[in-house]
Amino acid sequence: MTEPSSHTILILGAGLAGLTTAYHLHQQGYQVTLLDHPAWFDGFRTDASQPAPIVLGCHHETRRILRALEREKPSEGDRTIPLEFRLSDGRIVPYQSTRLPGAFQWMMSLFSFDGLSWQDRWRLFSHVEHIWEQAQTLPADLENRTAEEWLTTTGQSPEASERIWDPLAQWLTDNGLTCLSAATFVHLLSTVFLRDASDARLTHLTGSVEHRFIAPMKQTLQQGHVRIVSLTHRPTLRFGQNGVSEVRLHDDSRLRADRYIVALSYQNLLRLLPERLLTRYAYFAQITEIKSLSGVDVQLTCPAAEQRLRLLLLSGRPFHQFISTSLGSGEITYRLSAVGNALMKSDDDQLFARAQVELSMLLPEMTGEDVTSRAIFREDHAALVLTPGATRLRPLQQSPIQNLLVTGPWTDTGWPANLESALVSARRCAELVAGDPA
Repeated sequence: MTEPSSHTILILGAGLAGLTTAYHLHQQGYQVTLLDHPAWFDGFRTDASQPAPIVLGCHHETRRILRALEREKPSEGDRTIPLEFRLSDGRIVPYQSTRLPGAFQWMMSLFSFDGLSWQDRWRLFSHVEHIWEQAQTLPADLENRTAEEWLTTTGQSPEASERIWDPLAQWLTDNGLTCLSAATFVHLLSTVFLRDASDARLTHLTGSVEHRFIAPMKQTLQQGHVRIVSLTHRPTLRFGQNGVSEVRLHDDSRLRADRYIVALSYQNLLRLLPERLLTRYAYFAQITEIKSLSGVDVQLTCPAAEQRLRLLLLSGRPFHQFISTSLGSGEITYRLSAVGNALMKSDDDQLFARAQVELSMLLPEMTGEDVTSRAIFREDHAALVLTPGATRLRPLQQSPIQNLLVTGPWTDTGWPANLESALVSARRCAELVAGDPA
């Protein structure tokens, strides 16, 4: 039996969210124990095997964690890349954020962007300008409308929505315009494009989530004598009158702490909760309504003399985006990704065939013989469904049970469920434990 001290924390889940929460709390002097199980995954492209993400300048928490983990050996392979759109007519149009002060930055960036017609650019500029001058305000019911409906009210043409706004929505949220909440879309557009020019800057990180985040975090925690307990059976969370009372393991041993943090997917969290909590608290009941989308990546490796890193958002194609990554050995990987569309039902042969068609379209000089290896990566929970009203379903980190907190990319952070969201959630969770929420 482990008796609690005044600063003991027990975290269920040693994925990215759990490790990051433990990392923050350990630095503040808490005694932290993490429980890990092979069936526990954070999901939403934050698991160890996932490639390190392309990071926006406004992903401040991701950048902060990277600086902390790599203060002695910063990666030399990271590269700044442009945001590019491949239009249905074959043109490739980059979005370039100009280095000008204040509002001049987004004005000049917008007017120099050839992906939108002059009429669409002017209508968008006028709409944002009127809001900034307080001549009009954003509709109060944005959370009840789709992004497509909102864009129509701003005067954006169907062509603009198809060529630019839908690929952009898919990239930012993994949701299409027809189902995405207008409030979520407007918030992200403002965060990425309407503040500092550096917020829209893209950095292609080398390596994987394991290499860049999980492994160095585990090393730091183990050097600080933080316990990471590997389980072969799922534990049981026990509740008493005053909250969580203990965690019971398969061998009937029991672990107790002052605070319990669940750093799991929402599906695994629900498995730990008794039915009475689901019926008593809306906080837990709403989690049962959260939905996610599956995703698939097809990766093709080819020899390449030109090692160009790039991100292409695709318009009107079965795959939503195309990423090329240099392997540093005379080879380059091409990764085609899609979330939540008809491709999810395709078998591997069909996916490889579609990917080859897309690659031939994007790189006409490439042939099937140039592909030296290929792989498919499927994820059942690649993205959250962010339809109107879905935001209210995502829980805050503090649960109604005082000594129980929840962290993960799917919690309420203001971001779609991604790596930045996982790291923000972990920081907020640690701040709540320390009694200093930001």
